Amino acid sequence: MHTSNRTRREAALTFISSRLLPLGYFVLLIGLSLLPDRNSYHKFFYLLIAIPTLTALALSPATLTKLSKEPVIIAFMAFSAWALVSLSWSDTDSSTASLLKRPIYIFMLFACCTLIAQQSLKRLELTSLLAAISMLAVSVYSLIVFANSWTPESRLIGPGALDNPLLSSHLFGFFLTIWLGLAITLPNQKLWLIAAPIVIATATLLATGSRTPIVAIFLASSWLALCAWNKRSALLISGGILGLLSLLIIYPESLLNRGSSYRLELWQAALEKVSHTPWLGLGFDAHLAIKLDDIPYSFSEPHSFAIGVLYYTGIIGLSIWLAMHVAALFHCWKQRDNALFMIAGGLLIYGMGAGLTEGGGILMRPKEHWFLTWIPLALIAALNISNRCATETKTQ
Repeated sequence: MHTSNRTRREAALTFISSRLLPLGYFVLLIGLSLLPDRNSYHKFFYLLIAIPTLTALALSPATLTKLSKEPVIIAFMAFSAWALVSLSWSDTDSSTASLLKRPIYIFMLFACCTLIAQQSLKRLELTSLLAAISMLAVSVYSLIVFANSWTPESRLIGPGALDNPLLSSHLFGFFLTIWLGLAITLPNQKLWLIAAPIVIATATLLATGSRTPIVAIFLASSWLALCAWNKRSALLISGGILGLLSLLIIYPESLLNRGSSYRLELWQAALEKVSHTPWLGLGFDAHLAIKLDDIPYSFSEPHSFAIGVLYYTGIIGLSIWLAMHVAALFHCWKQRDNALFMIAGGLLIYGMGAGLTEGGGILMRPKEHWFLTWIPLALIAALNISNRCATETKTQ
């Protein structure tokens, strides 16, 4: 009887980890560009990631133990705990129950990627690649629609639930980073396979008209080049520099016309509010409305992840946040001979670069900002846990 129950439990765990969760992860990566609205996107996340992951963790408590030993996840849990503690001095209008769910959703993402990697690291890799290929079709469609309706002031947004060019650039830049990572790690005889994807992904990102992602891609390329440090590294860096210079020469308006888009004023106003309680911040989900003199509406975020974390959780929260990223990048640098770690680190570097002038909310439900922070961190944590388990198995 005990053997039969264990067999059924293992079969259920295998089905969830090898079938349901890869599907959920795939939908998470491309769902915003295919589903009609964000509510549908959230429902698919609950159905294909949150509920199956929770079930899998109940079937495999040992996975919880592995998750609890991962430095990136430990830092995430510490940050989440501090953010929830800060509710005691926050003036948020949201219910405590609603805010308590948010770190749980993100933890489910960490656990999801780990469960897939435990079952088959190759499956996690192939699912990410399949999503990147699918996004190429979305990009081609978006470029065609954009070209047919182009005006001098227009910016590409994308289909589905995508409704903002800057937010759309987070997705397109995420997948461009993957293609650049493949460009520097694939064998020479396979390089021709990614020439067209890189051109398409780059064109789509540029068509959004967003400037910070261009800087973020350069930072990610520098990371990839430094990790690989081969002949392609020089080509990648020089290609990025030439591309940026070409853009400045051929179409300087794309980078210069909009100035700082009020970023400096927003940062100054947010930091002025934080200065009254710098160590603790104003509390998780605290009210934020920045009104600038010549703008008829208020801004609800400081347009900088770091300043947003500082605003809500203070210097203490920001220190934990930075420690989480440093721990993740340390693992990637230490394992830089592994192409998966190299690319995952590139995704996190891209996210950090794009987050310099974008975002500000913390512990959000699934949305575009997850591509800048939580998805790269979840991938790195899953890779590190998988690598540590493989090492432990060899030494036994």
